[in-house]
Amino acid sequence: MAVSSLIISLVTSVVMIFLSALVLMFVAMMFKLSDKKYKTALKITAIVGVIGIVFNVLAYLIPSAAVALGVLSLIIGSIIVAIWLIKKTYKLEWGKSLLVWLVWIVLEIVVAFIIGLIIAAIVAAVFVTSMV
Repeated sequence: MAVSSLIISLVTSVVMIFLSALVLMFVAMMFKLSDKKYKTALKITAIVGVIGIVFNVLAYLIPSAAVALGVLSLIIGSIIVAIWLIKKTYKLEWGKSLLVWLVWIVLEIVVAFIIGLIIAAIVAAVFVTSMV
């Protein structure tokens, strides 16, 4: 059971890297940043995503430290590294980097929520039709 949840988590992480890059590219367009290419956004999200995946695998291997590793992943990968990569890649000041990151995260949460609703609707439809 635990292995299947790890596999689902890894697949979800990989898919979200590509979707997150689309969101970051859109944010780069919103802020009229110098480099608005998908490839640039994908590099940033891939690095942040790989950090998250590494922490996820470590949490699977060391269940007693799962909560601490989750917090570290959030702080190190999703906040510190992401803001630093945005600053370096787009050549921004710290304040604007933080703002770009904040808008990116908020939009990413909205996109993830919408995708979750779509998946839930599909699962519910399949479940209801299998009951009939």
